[in-house]
Formats: sequence, C-alpha cells, structure tokens
Amino acid sequence: MGVLEEVGGHLVRLRTQAGLDPDGAAAATQIPVERLSEAEAGLIALTEDELGVVARAYGVDTTEIFGGHITRFQDYAGGA
Repeated sequence: MGVLEEVGGHLVRLRTQAGLDPDGAAAATQIPVERLSEAEAGLIALTEDELGVVARAYGVDTTEIFGGHITRFQDYAGGA
C-alpha cells in the first residue's frame, strides 16, 4: 500500500470520527466532495493548504492525517 492509499484510509477514519459524511466534510472544508472522495480513495494528493483545512475541520493535528507520523509532504504529494 502506498502513501496515497494510507492517507486516504486515515482521511476516511478521521472524517467519520468527526461525525461527518462526505457532503458534510465538503461543506466544512469548502473542498469539493469529489476531490475529498478521490483523496480518500487514494487517487490524488491534497495540497498542503487543503490538508490544513481538513485537519482543522476534523479537529485533529495535520500529522494525524499521516497516521501520527511525520511524513515528508513531498512523499505524499508525489504519490510515493
């Protein structure tokens, strides 16, 4: 499993823990639901700014999106 897929799984878990469905997450983050869904599926990488918005909307630290580990953003953005 690559970084995109791992992060996608974390995004789904954190969203559900925040009590949000995909439409609610899109409304809370102002990121299109299609883009969030693609990120959750591990198909695309969100930008650094988008990750910050998602973390705030879900009430978590950005590192939790990466499983609580410090992951180089370049690895994620590059789809490693």
